[in-house]
Amino acid sequence: MRMFPLRVAMAGMVGLQLIATALLVAQSASPPAADPTPAEHMHMLEQRIDRLTEALATAERQVDEDHRNMQAMQAELEELRKTLAGGGLSTAEQTNASAAAALQQAVTQMREEQGVIAAEVQQHEQTKLESASKFPVRFHGLVLFNAFVNEGVVDQPDMPTSALRRTPGQSHGSVGAGLRQTMLNFEGTGPVLWNGHLFADVSLDFFGGVTAGGLSAPAGLARMRTAGITWAWTQDLLRAGYDSPLISPLSPDSIAEVAQPSLSWSGNLWVWAPQLRWEHRIPLARDRQAGFEFGLYDPTYNALNTVEANRSATPAEAARQPGYEMRLFYREGGEPGGLQIGAAGYYDRKNYGSGQTVDAWAGAADWRLPVTAHGQWSGEFYRGRGIGSLGGGAYRDAYTYIDPNTGNTETSGLDAIGGWTQWQWRFTQTMQLNAVAGQDTGYASELREGMAQYSSALDYYTRNRSLMANFIYRPWSSIVFSPEFRRLTSWPLSGRANWANVYTVSAGYQF
Repeated sequence: MRMFPLRVAMAGMVGLQLIATALLVAQSASPPAADPTPAEHMHMLEQRIDRLTEALATAERQVDEDHRNMQAMQAELEELRKTLAGGGLSTAEQTNASAAAALQQAVTQMREEQGVIAAEVQQHEQTKLESASKFPVRFHGLVLFNAFVNEGVVDQPDMPTSALRRTPGQSHGSVGAGLRQTMLNFEGTGPVLWNGHLFADVSLDFFGGVTAGGLSAPAGLARMRTAGITWAWTQDLLRAGYDSPLISPLSPDSIAEVAQPSLSWSGNLWVWAPQLRWEHRIPLARDRQAGFEFGLYDPTYNALNTVEANRSATPAEAARQPGYEMRLFYREGGEPGGLQIGAAGYYDRKNYGSGQTVDAWAGAADWRLPVTAHGQWSGEFYRGRGIGSLGGGAYRDAYTYIDPNTGNTETSGLDAIGGWTQWQWRFTQTMQLNAVAGQDTGYASELREGMAQYSSALDYYTRNRSLMANFIYRPWSSIVFSPEFRRLTSWPLSGRANWANVYTVSAGYQF
């Protein structure tokens, strides 16, 4: 019964061949120029019959050959059915079957890999930028919208760091929104030099100031956040960059504070400055490694200076030597949730003129500990002197006082202590909750000695504390939403502490 469709098909093929042969023979005969005689007509008819007979014989021979082939194939099928019914294939046949299955699996895997490669190529075609060096350049960024409500008087409305004294009769709050924290980032991959890969990166935002004009709302001025050139090997890294100090590698998570790291001036040493950094990693086992970092840091920042068109040398630069940094670390797992522990030290010298020099130093510790499957505890702690140029010490590096023995004006580094800690709950890959507390303290007893010489409102503050909680939600890889609450408390040299509540809603689009 199964061979019946094949036989019907063969008969149809034979019929088609006979019809085609007859048509060819009929077409090959030349048409008569005039009506033939009966004898000629009979001769032509006999020739056609001979041709048809020969064509029919050829077709019959082809049919017989096809029939023999079909019988052989049918015999092989019957033998295969019997073999399967009798208990399986022979060893050679099983080997061939296994090889065929492996080949089919390899083909399927190759097709899947081709699909992945095609998707990556398509993504590369969409994201690549042409550069003068012809090496790959990647461009990405974050368009960030922040709406805020400040309950209390703060130093700056769109990203406050301190709570100021309230003046009777004045507004004790503010409401606003902005996009000045929008970021643009460029990353370039360079050549391989002496077995090391070269990379470069630069990050920009619009928090460099605001435009002054009466016809439109203030817009942000572009500024460089961070930048650097990195030369990386398997176990070593050399970077010349504009970055935060290596003794402070971590920062609390926040979308409301991006223009400068979260909890700046509340326990987070953050100031971006030029530095040269070398890192050496020592593999231990699996994903564990230890290592050390060494850096030369240029502490050029002065929190109390205004924007200068022609920058003058800072006391640290006038000392004609850089700051020195060193950090020891141990890591397990990868970023961003792996274990990390570090201990670091810092030293620089500042020259204030008239023979007045200050030796600044700091000791710091940092940690990031996965406590549960979804919980993580992280933080930093520091103790130092003259570290206002790193982002601590109540905005100051030093203070001046009158020496009671000589009556001369002396300069000394301000002692400071501070740090921050964060607990993070990561419910899913798209949702996380962060609770953070941090504080920076400059020694009030030292600041009171030079109180009469202070001219800025921030000069009178000796301690700054921030309590923060936020929820970060990423429904898609390119979209982020985050409500945040922050409580600022700032202590002046005398009197009660000032406080302010900061409510922020942020929405960003990453590209």
